[in-house]
Order: sequence, then C-alpha cells, then structure tokens
Amino acid sequence: MKNLFIIGCLIQLINSVSIGVEGESTKCFIIDGNDSQIVKVPYVVTGINEENVYVELFETILENDVEYNKTLESQKGKREGQLKYQVNGKKEIYLCFQSNDNYYKIFSFDIDISGVDKNFADKNQMDETEGSLKQVLSKMHKVYRNQHFQIDRENYHEKLMESTENQVKWCALCKIVVLISVCLIQIYMLTNFFKDKSFGPSV
Repeated sequence: MKNLFIIGCLIQLINSVSIGVEGESTKCFIIDGNDSQIVKVPYVVTGINEENVYVELFETILENDVEYNKTLESQKGKREGQLKYQVNGKKEIYLCFQSNDNYYKIFSFDIDISGVDKNFADKNQMDETEGSLKQVLSKMHKVYRNQHFQIDRENYHEKLMESTENQVKWCALCKIVVLISVCLIQIYMLTNFFKDKSFGPSV
C-alpha cells in the first residue's frame, strides 16, 4: 500500500520546490483548482535510477458511495517532463510523486496555475521545504562519510600491497643470495678436493 503523504495546503502559492521521496513511497500535494484554470507542473528528478519514477495528477470521485481515483494526467519513466491539465469546475486535484524502486529521489518542480500569483509561500510550505533540505543534507553527509571511508580503505590496501610487494622482493633477493653463496661454496670445496688428490700412477 502506498505510503501516501498528503500536505493540506494551497499549492498554488508555491514557487519552486524540491522534495525528497524515499524508495517505494509516494508524496502528494493538494491543488485547489477552479474552472478553466490550466495547471502546469514541470519537474526534474535527481538520484539513483532517475527514470524509475511515476508522476500523476488525479482527482477523487465518489460514485454510488464508492470513492476512487481518476487519473487526469500522468508520466512514467521520465527524468524530466511536464504535466498539463485544464480544470473543469471547482475541485481538488492531487499531485503525486512516486519512486518505483528502493532508492531515494529528489523531485524539483514548479506549479504554474493560470491566473494565480505564486510569488510567495506560507509557513507550512517553508517548513516542508526546510524538512526536505534537511533530508538532502543528511544524505549528503552520509555520502561524504562513505566516500572518506572508501578512500581510507583504498589507501590502507594500497600501503599493505606495497609493503607485501617489498617483503616478497627482499625475500626473493635473500633466497637468490643464499643460493649463489651455496653454489660458490660447493664449487670451492670441490675444486680444493680435486686439487689435493693425485690421479697419476703411484711409485
């Protein structure tokens, strides 16, 4: 089941916002739409597997005491794009961003509603933006620590390999010196042995 996060605010007051969405989860906004208004939502996704996302505009319809969602506009598998919809009558429209895999993603988007001034934002929207920025900062700190850990580990392995390589070289050199020394000693001993022996006829 979707982890639906509804922010009850007037989304048309937002200028440009970035939100973080955890893997396999969805975040939604409510847009108060009026008749004949045109809603445009350009967006850009950043993160791992940026194309593995789903963006949707939908409305809820109550019919025979049964409520269901009716998709108005949607896009899937796009790193960047734009949703566009003309509102018919006064209604609430839901704007949802979904990550379709296990990776955290950041959605940067803009809400453009015809006839609405969006050059200011209320406190709730600023708090939501601040929360998203804190999440992004926390993720960046984790990446920074992981990179330093990886660099330290690679440096340690490099030094260990250099030390092992030097030890192998010195060990091989010592073995060669010992082998040459043994050969020289054996040659010297054999030479002296045959020099002291007389192989001529005895008188």
